[in-house]
Amino acid sequence: RKQKMKVGALCCLVVAVTAQKSYDGYKVLRTGTLDQDKADLLRDVQTDTHLDFWKEPAPGRSADIMTSSDEMESVMAWLSSNGITFHTMVEDVETLIQETKPAAKTAKSEGKRYAMDWADYHDLDTLNEFITALADANDFASIIPIGQSYEGREMNVLAITKAGPGAPNIWLEAGIHAREWIAPAVATFIVRELVEDYAEHPDYLDKINWYFIPSANPDGYAYSHEHDRLWRKTRSDHGSILGCKGVDPNRNWGFHFGESGVSHNKCQETYCGPEAFSEVEMQNIRDFVQTLDPVPVLGHCFHSYSQLWLWPYGYGYNALPENWEEIKQLAIDASDALYQVHGTVFDPINSADLYPAAGASDDWYKGVLGTRFSFTTELRDTGNHGFVLPKDQIIPSGEEMWAGFEVVINRLIELELE
Repeated sequence: RKQKMKVGALCCLVVAVTAQKSYDGYKVLRTGTLDQDKADLLRDVQTDTHLDFWKEPAPGRSADIMTSSDEMESVMAWLSSNGITFHTMVEDVETLIQETKPAAKTAKSEGKRYAMDWADYHDLDTLNEFITALADANDFASIIPIGQSYEGREMNVLAITKAGPGAPNIWLEAGIHAREWIAPAVATFIVRELVEDYAEHPDYLDKINWYFIPSANPDGYAYSHEHDRLWRKTRSDHGSILGCKGVDPNRNWGFHFGESGVSHNKCQETYCGPEAFSEVEMQNIRDFVQTLDPVPVLGHCFHSYSQLWLWPYGYGYNALPENWEEIKQLAIDASDALYQVHGTVFDPINSADLYPAAGASDDWYKGVLGTRFSFTTELRDTGNHGFVLPKDQIIPSGEEMWAGFEVVINRLIELELE
């Protein structure tokens, strides 16, 4: 049997809930390009240990593994003994976290309807205040409460329905993974552009209705701000004897649930939950989007990191929707437009080509809800900062994503006219 990596099973499980978790001495190692065998080997390690893979092992790509100073030696020795090359990508995770820490919360300044801006990362209240302010300022926009999270936080959707009944609907989902802070930042950047710069592109609101949730995982997001910057999952309790909390909400959807790329260990980052839709937040989103009529033409999910424009399906190799060619082409065209802005390269690929993972929301939007198009964008960067992206990259990220989005919107308007 191949040699197992011995890693402290209880590392980082028991964290005092009062303080911010420190990542002092943690590094992120990046492997060399993996072949199938080495990727499989690392996937076994991912299942058997509590190592945090920032980037999953996939053939033809590198994996990123965060490791504490205590485990560093054994992890490095294991990688070397298995012929897996690596280098240190992030020298000190805590330094990155401190450098990107949000400024103390400010109340909205005089004359401003909201405190939200794109020079910093913002907490859940600020995100919700922002969408509420847009709804208050525009008679064609409203807030739809879709239920509460596990810990009782309100989940609010911004509905922009200027186009009115019968027009195509678009659904935007951000922040399903708590630590991917750039996702709600860029998604709100796009929504602000749509609404406040309406005069520059009136068709985008006159011909399409938009529905947007800024944080699909509000408990996790709050936890990542208050206690543990690198928290990914929800915060639900499924009776783990080790006290591990939460489910990976992007493995919790009821389409090919649990078939690939998930863990059934409650302490793992990719724990899919005891059953599909065990998480109330995912139930709330599911129940809401199923009320939309017509069925949304697009479901779009914002994630980070890796600079990818992913299209379905992700649950298995060669599992393609019947209209995969038009979906793939739109991903390519959007990535081309995105590149023109700041020279940022996004790779438009099929989700499963990255690594098969079942139970993701984008697969469900396409396979069950029946959206014509479904995308997941993995935003900046490609790993220098990973999840802890500097604040000065928020606006450029938003600008390039907007350019990609314009291609998508214009294509959807064209299709409507056909």
